[in-house]
Amino acid sequence: MTMVTSARFAALLGLSLVFPAVLFVLVGMCHGGNAFRGLLANYLYMAAPHLIACASGCWLQDRHAAVLLMLGALNVLLAAFQWWILFAVAPRESGLAWLLYIPLWVAALVVFGVVLFLVRRKRTKGALPA
Repeated sequence: MTMVTSARFAALLGLSLVFPAVLFVLVGMCHGGNAFRGLLANYLYMAAPHLIACASGCWLQDRHAAVLLMLGALNVLLAAFQWWILFAVAPRESGLAWLLYIPLWVAALVVFGVVLFLVRRKRTKGALPA
């Protein structure tokens, strides 16, 4: 991997990992409260699937589009879930509704793992034995 693609990969990875914090701050600013209050705890909760996907990509040494695609999908899932919380859930029940985020991202990571497994299996099936 060349330095340019490695730098591009790192930049896209960083942007994908920053998205949950930016989303939390923007929602906090729109509601008029202190946007940075509870940022670390909420970031870790919102970005947990992102961190797991990133760690699995580093562990599997798959520094390619699949990891970035998964992070992008997790960002879309997070934004859609946040939108649902803001516009479809009563404000007093929003904390309880955030518990549904965990099974959603677990399902997304399972789908990602299955797809990654199938892609790797197809790639090794086409290789000639040594």
